[in-house]
Amino acid sequence: MSGKSFNKTAKDLSPVLFEPPKKGERVIYNVKREAHDAKDEDILKKLKIRYDETTIYPVLIGRELPKTFGHYHPQNYSGVYYPEIYSILEGRAWYLMQKPEESNPKAIQEIYLVEAKKNEKIVLPPGFGNTTINPDKNKLKMANFVASVFENEYHAYENLRGAAYYLFESKSGDSADFEKNSYYESVPEIVKLKPKVIPQLGIDFKTPLYEMIRNPANLKFLTKPEKYLQFLTIENCFEKI
Repeated sequence: MSGKSFNKTAKDLSPVLFEPPKKGERVIYNVKREAHDAKDEDILKKLKIRYDETTIYPVLIGRELPKTFGHYHPQNYSGVYYPEIYSILEGRAWYLMQKPEESNPKAIQEIYLVEAKKNEKIVLPPGFGNTTINPDKNKLKMANFVASVFENEYHAYENLRGAAYYLFESKSGDSADFEKNSYYESVPEIVKLKPKVIPQLGIDFKTPLYEMIRNPANLKFLTKPEKYLQFLTIENCFEKI
């Protein structure tokens, strides 16, 4: 493995939490950037993509379920926002994906909660931001491929104190309780989805995500999404639960 590893504590997540943490030193998740095998360094550089692994621990943050900070991606040279692909290595994940109006990040046009299990892959379509949540009592470990030519954009999530919804541990012990974030001006109701196999992008639920670099053509949508827009849609990537 190469790259760097870092932890995010409850204190680090304070700007996007429903309420300040009582134990700010607790580690909520760990990120391993460029977690690829050294032998694959050249191919990843040529593809201009990065492979990361993230572990989210089963640690409540007050009443909130453990989550990542949340981020958006910038546009590429053709004016299309960069997508991303995730895969579950261990546990179960919820991806809270939201799409704001171009001129107003406080107005959310679409918002989805995608549930994914081990070996399933999730494509974050262009224009969406994402927060990943661990809904279980076990750790969640996931991997991702994303273009390496940009840095994630966190400021909108920080300015608005997180995603458009907060997810709390359910009082009934089943699923989760949802509460809209009052910092947003308009937020639709959440639509629940699950990922689909996307043969047009070479995405199935059998091949480990990392093995996709053995067929580099299937990862070109990460850096040239403008050529794959017909496949990078909610309807093509997901189905309703």
